[in-house]
Amino acid sequence: LLDTVDTLDEQIVEGMQAEEEEETEPEWEYTPISYPISDGVTLDYWIIWELSSDTIYNDINEHKVIGMLEDATGVRLNVLAQSQAAGQTNTDLMIASGDYPDLIGGFSYSTGMDAAIEDEVVVNIKDQISEWSPDYYKYLIEDDEALWKAVQTDEGNIGAYVVVGQEAKIDDGMMVFQYMLDEQDFDVENLKTIDQYEQYLTKAKNAYGMAAPLYLPGDFMLDNDAICSAFGVALKISAMTGDLPWTVVDGQVTCGYLEDGFTDYVTLMHSWFEKGLIDSDTASHPTEYRDEDLIGLIANQQVAVFNRGSGLIDLFANISGKSVVPAYYPVLNEGDQLHIGGGDPAVSGESGLVITTGCDDLELAMKFINYLYTDDFYIPANYGIEGETYDMVNGEPVIQEWTYTTPGRSFSSVMMDYQLFTQVSANLETPGQSEAALSCNPLWKSNMDGEWEYPEAAAMTMDESDSYNQRAGDIVTLCQQYTAKFITGDMSLDEIPSFQDMIRSTGIDQCIEAKQSAYDRYMERD
Repeated sequence: LLDTVDTLDEQIVEGMQAEEEEETEPEWEYTPISYPISDGVTLDYWIIWELSSDTIYNDINEHKVIGMLEDATGVRLNVLAQSQAAGQTNTDLMIASGDYPDLIGGFSYSTGMDAAIEDEVVVNIKDQISEWSPDYYKYLIEDDEALWKAVQTDEGNIGAYVVVGQEAKIDDGMMVFQYMLDEQDFDVENLKTIDQYEQYLTKAKNAYGMAAPLYLPGDFMLDNDAICSAFGVALKISAMTGDLPWTVVDGQVTCGYLEDGFTDYVTLMHSWFEKGLIDSDTASHPTEYRDEDLIGLIANQQVAVFNRGSGLIDLFANISGKSVVPAYYPVLNEGDQLHIGGGDPAVSGESGLVITTGCDDLELAMKFINYLYTDDFYIPANYGIEGETYDMVNGEPVIQEWTYTTPGRSFSSVMMDYQLFTQVSANLETPGQSEAALSCNPLWKSNMDGEWEYPEAAAMTMDESDSYNQRAGDIVTLCQQYTAKFITGDMSLDEIPSFQDMIRSTGIDQCIEAKQSAYDRYMERD
């Protein structure tokens, strides 16, 4: 009897295992698409795009890449290019009309991608990606499916094709004059901590008679949260969106203006303000990127430390006549790692290249877009046309010198005539840069891990956005006003708790709740 029971138990277990194996989906296998896929089919493609003023084309539909794509795929694009000035208005009118092109590039919807799909503007492509866009799917799932989660919406939809292959890059950071470092017995390797920066700024002020050796923009915050990130807080209000900065620590969304790090930062800046290490007239400084005040100070070598983009470092060296080099983002203690900045590239399924419900052949459109992610298109998408903008040298593409040495033309404007649809980024560096310029991103990024970055793909619902937007603008105004007052001494640092109570009463907690809900839903995506 016992033997019979044991046999039955074994059979039951084997049966259950067999059922589980049957229910397990087979592992996906990459199957490439054979191109061309059609013989002269045309897809209408809507995009806000303007050729450079010195372009070689009269019309964007003459673009070389359009012909290359037609030869490779058999699909002809009819590009409906809209000007930058009228592009968004025209796009809104087009969507309101209900007469959609097949494809829209750089698409975003005011109420979100889920709404765009529910309103039958954009097609949900999630179920067909693995079969009809296998090269794109391969990119989405290859790194622990991180991109697969990022491109999905809270409802589990996918409507956009996004740019992949981008490396996290720090575009803005600290810069110094090499000769000043040498004359003050410093080098980049012993200019890392807040204390070392203060020592260097003090020596530079005394040695060169500078009114303010550290340049701050008018909001008293350096780009990418330099300096305040040493205290574990993000405080820089976005110049693009005017939005508050957000971080996530151990799963909890935080606003730096409520944290101890805010007090630490404004206390330090107030101290430096009192010591003359920053300009007493900082509040009048511009906050926009094109800052002529700073340019003049750099040209006359009347600033010791400044924060700007890597693409400008060679320009600064030229206008000042002195070598300019990148410096580390400051930390509190030698060896500290900054958790703010240096995060993953911003990827979100809320915007990108979409297929609309006006497209009559979804399969063909998805297979066409898939070609943009193939190995065959990778080099021309990034480097242009072999023999014209690049040559293959030892199996690697090398940009031709004329593309970045032509008088009156920038490298980017030249490449606009040879690049279109760069959906897989080669992280191509602008050629002809100095060693200092090329070293900026690696050095700036070296002490950052981005662990506290708020994910770009976490999207608020319409109700959350309404609640957030009703409050955030007033909170931003208060943060900017009171930060300046604390640093300049117009208000005592003892009033910081009262300021924090003020932004709480204005609704900062409700904003945190909205951001937290969006983050939690993002983390729950399959």
